[in-house]
Amino acid sequence: MSRQASYQDRRTVLGKAHLIEPIVRHRIHESLFYKQYLHLTNEATLMTVVDQQVQYVGGADGIGKPCPFLCCLLRMLELEPLSEMIDVYLNQLGYNLFKYLTAMALLYVRLTYSSDKVYTILDTFYTDFRKLRFLLKIPVYTATGSACHYKLSYIDELVDELICRERVCDIILPRITPRQRLVEQDQVAPRIYNIITKGENRYSKSEEYDNANDSDDKSDFMSDSD
Repeated sequence: MSRQASYQDRRTVLGKAHLIEPIVRHRIHESLFYKQYLHLTNEATLMTVVDQQVQYVGGADGIGKPCPFLCCLLRMLELEPLSEMIDVYLNQLGYNLFKYLTAMALLYVRLTYSSDKVYTILDTFYTDFRKLRFLLKIPVYTATGSACHYKLSYIDELVDELICRERVCDIILPRITPRQRLVEQDQVAPRIYNIITKGENRYSKSEEYDNANDSDDKSDFMSDSD
């Protein structure tokens, strides 16, 4: 009689998918979105799915249903793309058209790369001010009584969360070596802060990347109709 695989057994997991907690991983595999769009994808076709289906950043919603962003991230971990492919995901050959693909690749880098590479790669996106829509677990109600299920953020804020927080998008992030220790060992350059002088608009450069729909956002929170 064969021994049943343990619930935590990594031999039954593709690639680096074990970095996502088992209960979340199983919910993703059982979701209709994963079965319909991701089951047979590869590194190239995954880009098309992200471009067409991912409209916001998030983990699981209030009832535990995984969002498309988290499902695609799990598939990326299963595929375990080469570093050259991750570079394409991050910058799209310099065109920077798919901001949610960039956000997903940044999270993948934070989960799988060594500490020195995490700081080196993520530092280059502190000047990326493209807008991102984030899913809220609990809706925020406006003064008029309408429910806002999303909040407005930016890629540079996501980068800061990936470095400073322990959990992002319902994923526990691996611990990384403190930056100061790597600087003392000459493995990472000291962080350069982009100081905004008085009168400068922090997000003025982001307008060339944003879609026409994003340019009308006036609030930090957005309803489904926005």
